[in-house]
Amino acid sequence: MKPYGKRHASWVWLTLFLLTPNPSRSEAPTATAGDALDQAQSYQTIAGRSQARVEDLDDAALAMLSQYNGEVDRYEDLRTYNDNLRELLASQRAEKERLNAELAGIEIVRQEIVPLMVQMIDVLDSFVALDQPLLIDERTSRVESLRRNLTRSDVDLAERYRRIIEAYQIEAEYGQTIEAYEGPIVIDDRELTVDFLRVGRIGLYYLSLDRAEGGIWNPAEKRWTPLAENYLDDLDLAVRMARKQAPPNLMDLPMWTTGGES
Repeated sequence: MKPYGKRHASWVWLTLFLLTPNPSRSEAPTATAGDALDQAQSYQTIAGRSQARVEDLDDAALAMLSQYNGEVDRYEDLRTYNDNLRELLASQRAEKERLNAELAGIEIVRQEIVPLMVQMIDVLDSFVALDQPLLIDERTSRVESLRRNLTRSDVDLAERYRRIIEAYQIEAEYGQTIEAYEGPIVIDDRELTVDFLRVGRIGLYYLSLDRAEGGIWNPAEKRWTPLAENYLDDLDLAVRMARKQAPPNLMDLPMWTTGGES
């Protein structure tokens, strides 16, 4: 048992006081020593129970204080979490408003870009029809594919636009490269298989597979003009150079200018 401290000392003092005879009251009945000891023991028992009760209450108070401090800490954690959650919700609302604004803008762009794509395809179609007859089947097929994409549900808007831009880039590259390819041609009602030579967009030639005849496209009259025999060897060399079958070299080939053949 824990020491009683001052409380215990006070009860001992009281016990001694009760055991000490009072000279001023000699006429009062004198208590026996046994009675005094019993009474002192009773007081000590009561004091011990009171002290135990005080200690129990003190332990309970400490437990409640610890629990209170824990609840205060938990409250602070919850308040911090709620503050963070409110900031997060505010940020999400702002992001939602921004996305809604972008979606509205995208819808406006969709309404404007579809007519633009139709116009771009029409321009490309007209350009292919008016241009030299180089790779005519391939280019015509590409334009037709672009038109079909406009009404295909499995091709989204971005992909349709990308393919149109890609077609324009291919057309632009034709003006920067030299190419030789084999294909059919009709000359004087004769259908022949020949080698075509494209020199950028400034010259389009054909050379028969037996190298017996060749020609150049006349853009002004939109027809093939035969080349003189002395150009055929250079034309043959140019075809092999375009196919990387011969090293680069100088060639003497005629070209059409605004004033005619040169």
